Amino acid sequence: FSPLRSAPDVKLADGDLVKIDLGVHLDGFISVCAHSFVIGATKEKPVTGRQADCILAAYYAAETAVRMVKDGKKTDEVTKAIQMIAEDFKCSPVEGMLSHQLERNKIDGEKAVIQNPNETHR
Repeated sequence: FSPLRSAPDVKLADGDLVKIDLGVHLDGFISVCAHSFVIGATKEKPVTGRQADCILAAYYAAETAVRMVKDGKKTDEVTKAIQMIAEDFKCSPVEGMLSHQLERNKIDGEKAVIQNPNETHR
């Protein structure tokens, strides 16, 4: 879990890129989500540069993956789409990160989409 109880407190500052991960379950059915944002960003002070590229790459990759994951679709097709979007923004998906099928009482089901496979995943 993060932060660890042993980790020192960190104060967030204007311009910091932050990710919030949330997960809930009800009767063993699990749902998780994550959202990234920049502290202090507003309409008057929008996110720009590499931070904006990173956030947009993740957003478009997630939206594309959601639309592609369906019966009959191969997971490597989703992986390739995620990689293409990241390349368009000159970003890299997190190496080895997996998106798993969720099953009752099991957060990591058998089926998974890998975002950026390394040699162990090939």
